[in-house]
Amino acid sequence: MSKLRNVLLASTLIALAACSNRGDDATTTSAAPTDSAPTDSAAPSTEAPTVEAITFGDVPSPCGPAPEGVTPSVAEGEGGGATDVIRIAAASDKGNVAVPGLNAELYDATVAFAGWCNAQGGISGLPLEVIDADAKLFEVPAQMENVCTNAFAMVGGGWAFDDQEFPRFHECDMIDFAGFTVSAAKSSSDNLVSAMPNPSDRKDAGWFKWATSVYPESMTAFATVYSDILTAQIVEQQYIEAAEIVGGVTTVERITYNSLGETSWVPIAQKLKSSGVRALAFVGVPEVLPLLAKAMDEIGYRPDLIMADAGFYAEVLLERGGSSVEGVVVRTAYALLEEADRVKAVRDYVDMVNTHTTDGKISGLGMQGASAALLFASVARDCIEAEGVLSRACVMEAATSYTTWTGGGLHAPSQAGLGIPSPCYQMITVKDGAFARLYPPVEPTDADRAIVDTAEITDDGWACDESTLVELVGDYGDKTAGKRPS
Repeated sequence: MSKLRNVLLASTLIALAACSNRGDDATTTSAAPTDSAPTDSAAPSTEAPTVEAITFGDVPSPCGPAPEGVTPSVAEGEGGGATDVIRIAAASDKGNVAVPGLNAELYDATVAFAGWCNAQGGISGLPLEVIDADAKLFEVPAQMENVCTNAFAMVGGGWAFDDQEFPRFHECDMIDFAGFTVSAAKSSSDNLVSAMPNPSDRKDAGWFKWATSVYPESMTAFATVYSDILTAQIVEQQYIEAAEIVGGVTTVERITYNSLGETSWVPIAQKLKSSGVRALAFVGVPEVLPLLAKAMDEIGYRPDLIMADAGFYAEVLLERGGSSVEGVVVRTAYALLEEADRVKAVRDYVDMVNTHTTDGKISGLGMQGASAALLFASVARDCIEAEGVLSRACVMEAATSYTTWTGGGLHAPSQAGLGIPSPCYQMITVKDGAFARLYPPVEPTDADRAIVDTAEITDDGWACDESTLVELVGDYGDKTAGKRPS
């Protein structure tokens, strides 16, 4: 495989694995101001002022000084040579030459979280130190050595070629609170905790239920268009199986495109038109969908529904697509940067990155990293408060108690500690050149609730449907490499 093809593969892997990847040019929103002090002339109070508790979204901060009477430490031999600091490794591929800055927002989010936490005293008095585990796409084994030598845990990051971290990951008894996972081996591996689990054989198919409810006739003339890269092919196969389980979908076309570039997209657009395709799922990266959309415009054809997964919540889709991507629908399980005024956790994430990094990238993928870091800190605090010593064994055991996790409101509820994906989602759309919520509305009516009669619309604006959290039986990759040797 050529280096160019490897680079394209890596970019596709990130888009397919990420739950959201909004661009970093989103509007920065400061935290909501506190109420102003009264202006009357009443005598000042003699009571001591109340110190407002620090939160991240709706989660009380896990950071602060050591508990009274406790001298915390990291378990001997597990802290990369240190017992008085928690060394965490943030995995990324940001330093690669071909796609500079790839998933840099994961590193930025982890650095920002460490700065925010250390400003409060660390985790139960133990400061966080971030190790830059930049694999530059093709140096995963070398960075795994860096991690094994120097870190207590991997936190908030991810590598495009994450299956290459094995078997070294288990040989050094590493643990990972990942920002995202890609391969079947990694997503189902031992010693992994994901804020938003994404195993290869269990998926939320709620968006297909939504599509068949809103576009019942169109989904009987359904098609997929997907990259010829193996990972994209696997995702497309997962879509097909999930759609069949949900029901109401008849697939009439499954079309691959050249990941290295099509000479013209008109033939693919024409094939879709000739086959009478009325609903379409696109698999790949957001840079490519505009090419197909413009080819459709060129021949005067447009399906009733074009939908894509969370990686397409990206500024590049709007920039390159213009009016041709108007109406495209994207499924996501992460809060929208456009709704920062409504969601405190989004404001907190944006403010944290702006305060504790220099030109840190703000994106949905970054929110994934922030949620993972917040979860790790919460679990680590629990262990220190219970035992005084932070050990990997305690962290992995304590994580299992986090059976409902939202990252303080950054995303839909998941059973993070149990590795079970969220059955919740929202659909967003491109409207007037920007992303906007489509379903469910924040203040739903009875008619809105009836659109998908099996879904519960939460107060936080998610459609949650346990009936569409489906078990897949297809072969979507070898999971054995990620399992700890017996």
